[in-house]
Amino acid sequence: MKTGGFMMRRLKDAEGFTLLEVMITVVILAIGLLGLAGLQIVAIKGNSFGQQMSVASTLAQNQMEELRQTAYSSLSDGFDTYIDQVNGVTYNRAWDVIPDVTHPDWMRVEVTINWTGPTSGRAVTLSTVVSNS
Repeated sequence: MKTGGFMMRRLKDAEGFTLLEVMITVVILAIGLLGLAGLQIVAIKGNSFGQQMSVASTLAQNQMEELRQTAYSSLSDGFDTYIDQVNGVTYNRAWDVIPDVTHPDWMRVEVTINWTGPTSGRAVTLSTVVSNS
């Protein structure tokens, strides 16, 4: 009989976590992981937008360099399209050549890139002045 009493006392003094404590810990951990999952989605969208912005800026800069190399008398407005097959984004590139009213030997050149895709409705515009010299 003494051994039975000894076992009961030993179980009462046992330390550890109860089932309720473990369940509360699991719930708190799950809530934290769900919050991190939401942040991951935001990070992926931000990376996608950054990549699209980089492509658009590069397309605008390339066109601007091409226009700078064009003879002053040959500068004219234009439009073209670039399709990124990998990401499914279509970039529309337009450039405008606008005579400067204050300086007859200058023209203002603006290159604008608009794109459609996962984060559509965005635009990048670069402008410069080209002189007849």
